[in-house]
Amino acid sequence: MLMRACASAIAVYASVVECQAQADAPQPADTLDALQAEIRELRQAVSELKAQLRQVTAERAGPAASPTAPSSGSAPAPSPVLAQNAPTPAAPAPWGAASLGRSAPASRAPARETFNDELTGVSRPDTEAPPNNPNLRGFFTIPGTETMIRLGGFAKVSGIYDFSPAGNPAAFVTSTIPINARKGKNATINANATRFSLDIRRPSSLGALRFYLENDFSGGSGDTEFHLRQASGQIGNTYAGYGLTAFMDGDASPETLDDEGPNSALFLRVAALRQIFKLGSGWTATLSIENPASDLTLPAGASTEQPMPDVVGTLRYQTSGGHVQAATVLRRIGYRLEDTQDSSFAYGLALTGQLKIASDFLVGGFAYGKGISRYFNDLGGDGYDGVIGPDGKVHALTSYGGYLGYTHHWDSSLRSNLVGGLLKLKDDVLLPVTAFRSSRYAAANLIYQLNPNFTVGAEGLYGRHELQNRQDADAVRLQVSLKYDLVR
Repeated sequence: MLMRACASAIAVYASVVECQAQADAPQPADTLDALQAEIRELRQAVSELKAQLRQVTAERAGPAASPTAPSSGSAPAPSPVLAQNAPTPAAPAPWGAASLGRSAPASRAPARETFNDELTGVSRPDTEAPPNNPNLRGFFTIPGTETMIRLGGFAKVSGIYDFSPAGNPAAFVTSTIPINARKGKNATINANATRFSLDIRRPSSLGALRFYLENDFSGGSGDTEFHLRQASGQIGNTYAGYGLTAFMDGDASPETLDDEGPNSALFLRVAALRQIFKLGSGWTATLSIENPASDLTLPAGASTEQPMPDVVGTLRYQTSGGHVQAATVLRRIGYRLEDTQDSSFAYGLALTGQLKIASDFLVGGFAYGKGISRYFNDLGGDGYDGVIGPDGKVHALTSYGGYLGYTHHWDSSLRSNLVGGLLKLKDDVLLPVTAFRSSRYAAANLIYQLNPNFTVGAEGLYGRHELQNRQDADAVRLQVSLKYDLVR
């Protein structure tokens, strides 16, 4: 269209020049009047073509550009016929489009704040925005590109006071509460949970693309060391990287000031390859292939083996009022000692969910399985996936537990939470009498959000730890935390 308009303008202009030359030569009066009339008609045609060219150029530049307004005395706008023939380019999708994870469909999780943020890094269909930042606040565009970046995170400091020995001084891990310990009190101040995150998003021909990086300072035992929490990429509904296992449900995590959370909550970060399938009407399914690890109690000289990766499948129904998710994990746990090798099948089932009640939230979860202790907050890393029997066989151990959490909003800036959890490792004659048998967890807090960036809270914690021989102990902790968010 643009080339045709240019060619027409050149031809008309040439005719004007030719007529003008003829008019300048000596001519009879009637011939001269005819030529001058023709020149006026041709100049009018040139003006119309110029206006048409301006319109075509503006349309090709996109909706952000507007045609140059005609100067005083210029020709009128092109005719409706010419306007109808002009191409109508599609408007580019803005950053609010669903393809960039910023839309708010009816199936989006309800908006929700949490003190310890486990919502931002969750992999979601089409890289949807997380519930604690549904409008993707804080992103800025790299000039000349469609790439947007958000530098996030928070500074958090916690003052902790234990009225009796509680084991871990920084996080309330009920399985570390010492049995038959001497009475004593302990005070701690730490900032290990301080976090830094980088969120990068852009559109692509394969769908919305997201890269997410998250670190804190909990890399050492009691030390403040830079520590990788998550590093992953997702394009469309395909995820790859290091982050939260698909077996857990980050959206159903209860809100605590304590960095550990409930004893029976599923929590694990792993390297994984994952595909999310959108089934429609609020339903999604996920298949995740994850890095395995056999968490076993081993005889001297033995080492663990992983005959296959962990395979996780989930089915989830989501509405604007909450969600329910069913998950399963299939795995094999094994070991090798010189020429002896054995492995055992292991599995786990979990049901989790969240319900919005007016301005409040109810969250909960329950999990059961054999050889899945690795996934529980209280048991991961303690060797309770299984034990090696006298026959050299791997015996997977049965564990199960559940938790409930309720968030009540007193007003727009004040909220409180009640959280309770129970975890059980089934009795087994192969376990030593000093091995873990069960634990209980309870937390109650009051959180005041002075402004979007600054939050303070106080929390009381209770825990109980029981051994296989039925000996037990409990602990009480008081924690006060202050958090400053970098971007809100």
